[in-house]
Amino acid sequence: MLSILGPSGRLCDSWSRRELLSVGGLSLLGLSLPDVLRRRAMADAARSTGGAVRPDGFGRAQSVILVYLQGSPSHIDLWDPKPEAPAEIRGEFRPIPTRAPGMLVGEVLPMLAAQADHFSLVRSIGVNPKGLRNHGAAIYMLMTGHDPTNFTVTGLAVPASREDLPSVGSVIARYRPADAGRLGYVALCSPVKEGSQIGVGQAAGLLGATYDPFTMYDDPVQPLRLDTFTLPGDVTLDRLHSRVDLRATIDAQRDAAAKRLNSGEFRHDKGRRARVETTATFDAQYDKALSLVQSNAAVRAFRLDEEPAPVRERYGLTRFGQSCLLARRLVEAGTRFVQVTWPARSDDEPAPGPDGSWDTHRNNFPTLRNDRCPFFDRTMSALIEDLHARGLLERTLVVAIGEFGRSPKIGAPTTDNVGPGGRDHWPECYSFLIAGGGVRPGQVYGESDRFGAWPKTNPVHPYDVLATVHHALGIDPTTEYHDTLNRPRRLVEHGRPIVGLF
Repeated sequence: MLSILGPSGRLCDSWSRRELLSVGGLSLLGLSLPDVLRRRAMADAARSTGGAVRPDGFGRAQSVILVYLQGSPSHIDLWDPKPEAPAEIRGEFRPIPTRAPGMLVGEVLPMLAAQADHFSLVRSIGVNPKGLRNHGAAIYMLMTGHDPTNFTVTGLAVPASREDLPSVGSVIARYRPADAGRLGYVALCSPVKEGSQIGVGQAAGLLGATYDPFTMYDDPVQPLRLDTFTLPGDVTLDRLHSRVDLRATIDAQRDAAAKRLNSGEFRHDKGRRARVETTATFDAQYDKALSLVQSNAAVRAFRLDEEPAPVRERYGLTRFGQSCLLARRLVEAGTRFVQVTWPARSDDEPAPGPDGSWDTHRNNFPTLRNDRCPFFDRTMSALIEDLHARGLLERTLVVAIGEFGRSPKIGAPTTDNVGPGGRDHWPECYSFLIAGGGVRPGQVYGESDRFGAWPKTNPVHPYDVLATVHHALGIDPTTEYHDTLNRPRRLVEHGRPIVGLF
């Protein structure tokens, strides 16, 4: 249940998970409510000027679904086949044509091939990594748009902290807040997992708990538990409103404290400043939680049992499949940003079945052919087909991406961890799928070299991907905010939107 004044527990250094329903709201770290409303109005104006749409795609999207394939599939075997390359490069799969003229994909994606006129591929993304070529550093870069300066010298992930830079979903929840009664940032299927660390690059970090994702990691094949959205048995909406009225009596004191904070009176009193900031953060989350309890739309989106059985079967009766169906229902209900994370840990040993890892250091081809791709192909094609059929694709940006690609040469180690028939980590060049949100469908942007090892034309940095997401939502990716040490930070460290996609 949603606990307004109930028992507390702690998650890191924030309020309890049930007390602080982290779905949007405001923070004292930079923007006031007028600032947020002004930026939102500017984005709305940019999206429509006398009915005209900007040709570079700015502001065309209203929602984002990020399908994060943690563990990273082989780009050569899925998205960028190399039929003319030597056998030790091209691998076992043959390319097949798609409904997009000139676009080929691997034979393990026949259902996506039939939807290729609704999505595009980028085949020239790559980065020269700092430190070792590990999952953790690459994940952090992809999720936050910043270099992982807080990681170990080996590139391994460290525990999540409030000093971390915010994830892309958290940034969007702040700079493009959802409407009242709607969710701002939802994380489904699984947390981001690397080694022993959970939630790498996925939370709001220094932006505060207000912008953490609302998480639903229950297996959606089974009925979801929605007690988070329900009131205690002895609390009615009228009683809850009475509590809200009671809280109003302390608002004047809080507002006065905030004004003194902004005027500098608390400049040398860190304790009082922290208390005021915590109160303001709690208020924002409290108000958002109340609006969700009062609104039925966001809660109803989680009721997958309302979907017809053929639709559920089309997505696939798997954790990943039903999570993607839930993502469609959430954006249909006005959620701003949904992240669906592949259920296996990024560096797990691949296992049979629908939920195993993409980290194919060995046995790449039987793993993809028999286990990973049939489930991914069914679900991803269903998501694109369904969004298009419902008229949602034009306003929903969909990105499916891993943290890097896999080595062109089969069984050739770039580290000491590759076995027979395997492909190692390869951040220098890989591919991703992008659809909707104003992106022109059926195109291939960029080209890799003949071995799929390096970008050949139109190179793209992972930060360009995040800049493109912000751009599509009407957020300037060069926008700055200040961190806890009052240093200016850009939403994306560097990079530009890929305007050639629009």
